[in-house]
Amino acid sequence: MLTIERYLTLYGRFASVLGAGAAAEATLEQIADALYCTERNAKLVLRKLSEEGYIKWKAGRGRGNRSQITFREDREKLLLDLSRQYAEDGDYNKAFHLLQTFGEGTAANERFMEWMRGSFGFHKHQGKLADVLRLPITRTITTLDPAECIFSFDAHMIQQICDRLVVLEENTGRVLPGIAHEWECNEDATAWTFHLRKSVLFHDGTALTAADVVFTIERLRNGKLNSWILRSLDRVEAVSERTVRFHLHTPNWLFLKYACSVVMSILPSGLLGQSEEMFWKRPIGTGPFQIEEWTSGRLLLEANVQYFQSRPHLDQVEIVHVPQHEALKANVATWKQLICDPKLQAVTEENGWVKLESKNVCTSMLSFNMQREGLQQSKLFRSIIDQLLDRKRMIHELGGARYMPAKGFFPESEPFAEIGEAVCDEELRKQIIRYGFDQSPITLCSHSIHEADARWIQKQCADYGIKMLVRVEAPENVLDEVDMTLYSLVFPEGEVTLIESCEQEDSFLKSMMTPELSAWTLDRFDEALACRNSPDRMAIYADIEERLRRECQVLFMLHSKFYTDYHPSLKGVRINSLGWIDFKHIWRS
Repeated sequence: MLTIERYLTLYGRFASVLGAGAAAEATLEQIADALYCTERNAKLVLRKLSEEGYIKWKAGRGRGNRSQITFREDREKLLLDLSRQYAEDGDYNKAFHLLQTFGEGTAANERFMEWMRGSFGFHKHQGKLADVLRLPITRTITTLDPAECIFSFDAHMIQQICDRLVVLEENTGRVLPGIAHEWECNEDATAWTFHLRKSVLFHDGTALTAADVVFTIERLRNGKLNSWILRSLDRVEAVSERTVRFHLHTPNWLFLKYACSVVMSILPSGLLGQSEEMFWKRPIGTGPFQIEEWTSGRLLLEANVQYFQSRPHLDQVEIVHVPQHEALKANVATWKQLICDPKLQAVTEENGWVKLESKNVCTSMLSFNMQREGLQQSKLFRSIIDQLLDRKRMIHELGGARYMPAKGFFPESEPFAEIGEAVCDEELRKQIIRYGFDQSPITLCSHSIHEADARWIQKQCADYGIKMLVRVEAPENVLDEVDMTLYSLVFPEGEVTLIESCEQEDSFLKSMMTPELSAWTLDRFDEALACRNSPDRMAIYADIEERLRRECQVLFMLHSKFYTDYHPSLKGVRINSLGWIDFKHIWRS
C-alpha cells in the first residue's frame, strides 16, 4: 500500500494537471523533495513503481535533456479502489485519511461516500450467514468506562456491553430485575439489599458474584467522575456469594433508581487481573453484545450467545466513525436511518419508510461561567441575553428536531408562551449601550453538533450590538477559557439524571456555578432523596430549577425530539431513553 501512496504523492506533484498517460518532466531532485527522501531512495522508489507497472521513467541523458515520468494509472480510480479496500478491511480511519490527503481535485471522496452509503444498514453476511447492522457515527466514543462516562452516546454503547443490578422500564418507570432478581430496603432507606441471579456470565465465561459488585462500587467511589452517585454510601458488603448490601449515611429513597443508572454497570472483579489500561482497550461485561474489535474508527460488536436475558437477534453491530465534514458534504445516512436495502429510494412515507418518534427529549441550555471574570458576572447582562433570544423564532428558522422552547429541564405539559414574547427591543439596546455590554466580546463554546444553534445565538447578539466569539470544540476541554457554554442534556433516568447534571464534578452545569450555588443544590438534593414520595421530590427539583432560572445561571433554550426512519422489513426498532436505537431487539423478516 505504501507503494501506491507514493505513486499518488508523485501524481499530485507532477501530473495533477496533465493526467494519466501524459509525460511530465521531473528531476530526481524534485522527486526526492516530493517524497521527503534522499535521491538514492528516490531512485529505489522509481524502480519499484516502474517494475510494478505504475509509471514509465525515462531518465534524461546528456546536457539539456530532462527526465520524464509517465503515470499509467488513473489517480481517482486508484484512490477509490484503495480506500474501498481499507474500508473492507475495517480500517476506515486509513481510508478517510487517504482520501483527505490525495483526493483534492477529484471526485473520489464523493464516489467513496456514495459507495459507503450502500454499505450501511442491515445486511446478510453471506460468508457467515450472519445478520449485521452497520451504522455511521460522526463523533468518536469517548470512553466505555461507566465510572467516567458523561455522554449519552457512550452510555448507550456501555449498555450494549454491561448490565446493571436493576433496570428502569422506559414506558412505565417501573424498576425491573437485571443482574439482581430481588431486592429490599430497611424502613428508612439507609440499607439496600440485592439478591443476584445465578449463572450470569461475563463475556469470557467467568461467573458474576457479589465480589464483582463490591469491586465495581469501591472502584466507582474512588475518585471517578461519577462517584457523585455514591456520595451517601457508607460501605458495601458481600453478605454471601449472591447477596450484596449497601449501607448509606443518609436516607435515599431514590437509591433503587440509582442502581438502574449506566454509571453503576457491573464490571469483573480486579478487571480479570489486567491493568486498567489493558482492560479498557477491549472491555468485557455481561451485556447482550461483546467487543470483537475496537479501533478509533470502528467498533465491532458480536452477539453474546450466553446472555442471561435472551440472545440478541442481530449477530453483529458495526459502528463506523465518519468524519463529520465528509458526512455533511455527502449527506450520508446517519444511524437515525436504518437502511435495509441500498436499492431503496428516498427515505419517505411514499416509499414505505416509517418515522418513529421517541418519548424522550433532549434539552439544550446555556450556562454562564461564574468561575471566570467577564460580562457574564453581571446578572443584568445574563438577563439581557435571555430576553433577546427568541426561542420560537429560533425553532422557526433552524427547524429540524427542535420543537418547543424550554422553560426548564423537562418539557412543559401546557403550551409555552412566556419566553421571547414581551421583549422591548429599544429598551434592551439602551441598556446594552448604557452598561457597556457592547464594548468587549464574550466567548461561547459548543460541540459541533450544536454549531448551528451557537451561530444563531451569535447572530442575535450581534444584531443587538453584543460581540460574541464562537468556539466549536469540546467545551469540557476549555471550560476555564470560555464565558458561556451551549450544550444539551438527555434525561434517560429522569430525576437521577437531573441530580447527576448538578453533582457530577465535570458537568457543565456544576463546573460553571458559583461554589455557594453548587453547595445549595447539594443540600436541596439531600432533602429530596429523603422524601419517600415522588411529588415531594419534584417540588424540590422545581425550586432548584426556579433559582437557576431566576439568577440566570442557566438559560433554558429548546427541547428537541429523537427520530429514526426505518423500513417495515426491519422489526423490533425502538428508540431508547438515550435517544439511540436499541440493538438487542432488531431483526429482519
